[in-house]
Amino acid sequence: MGDPLSPTVADLVMEDLMDYAVSRLNFSSPVIRKFVDDLILTVPRDQIENVISIFNSYSPHLQFTHEKEQDNRIPFLDMTIIRLSDQSIRTEWYIKPIASGRFLDFKSFHPFQQKINMITSFIHRVKQLSTALTDDQIKQIIDKQLQLNHYPASLRHRFLNRMNERAITTDESCPTQDQTNSEKQYRRMPYIPFLTDKISKHLGKDYPNIVIAAKNIKTNRELYTRLKEKVPTELRSNIIYQIPCTNCSSSYIGMTSNYLKTRLSGHKSNINALNRLTERQVPPDDPTLENLKEKTALIKHSAETGHKFALDKTNILDHHVNTRALAILESCHILNHETINKRSDTDNLSSSYAGILQTLKTINTKIRRDTVTNTTTSNVP
Repeated sequence: MGDPLSPTVADLVMEDLMDYAVSRLNFSSPVIRKFVDDLILTVPRDQIENVISIFNSYSPHLQFTHEKEQDNRIPFLDMTIIRLSDQSIRTEWYIKPIASGRFLDFKSFHPFQQKINMITSFIHRVKQLSTALTDDQIKQIIDKQLQLNHYPASLRHRFLNRMNERAITTDESCPTQDQTNSEKQYRRMPYIPFLTDKISKHLGKDYPNIVIAAKNIKTNRELYTRLKEKVPTELRSNIIYQIPCTNCSSSYIGMTSNYLKTRLSGHKSNINALNRLTERQVPPDDPTLENLKEKTALIKHSAETGHKFALDKTNILDHHVNTRALAILESCHILNHETINKRSDTDNLSSSYAGILQTLKTINTKIRRDTVTNTTTSNVP
């Protein structure tokens, strides 16, 4: 879910499924239509179960349910399809019985023009999908839904009375034909009631090719606390982590695509192996010790200086879903911190990053220095 390729792959699978199923039907269906995984087709009444079994035999991961028409009516997507006695088709706009009917509420924190656009698009949609209804019936449906979303009567009636007009708009800043021919440039602006609309209109007069897109600054993230349970630090993966040395100001920076606790377990095993060799007082040129020092810069630093690392104070510096990007992030953090990592850990980093990293390092150093200064000042009686 959410992958840009998913819709294309899903459509390819459904097309292959349709070819598979249709080729196995022992009759010819005059109507077969598909929208993603929603299908509508005409079949003989005694073949319904056979058709379902054919579709479900394609893959155990794709299992279909079916719905029969009732009184020559059946819902499909956002409309009800009605089969008349002469076998012609009419349609009505459809909403599920369990639907709340909530759209963009008139009292919501959105630009007024966005609400106007919602009204016009909704009117157009209901009108286009309701070939079996009169204009009065369509108006009743639209008016009821707009009432549920708290649109005032004057606004509802104004647009309903203009329902059959070719185009509906109340935006005074809409570009003319000459303006639409020029190349448009879109700019984003935080939405502040009344102020944003006025700025947009004034800019539209002087810069007709500039289109202002209002950004809503009141989001759920600001209104509600984090509801999803936070992943424990030791269970995070695809991360860059930092382990401080307890005897000096340096630290070790590493990356892992596994759980952090799994990587720390590996460090702990190496430290235990080093402690055993130290207790045996093996010489510095011992092959076993040399091999152990080559595993990580952390063990090498401990073996050569006798320093200890605080595994329980491991800090996560960064994360990324792409494991290839982790190597670049690790190199950047190594260059921006005082570390005991090997110089070879940053060999693959392009020199084009040098200027940016130096700027970030200067800013971070200043922030840390100011933090220490403020803390010291606040402790003065």
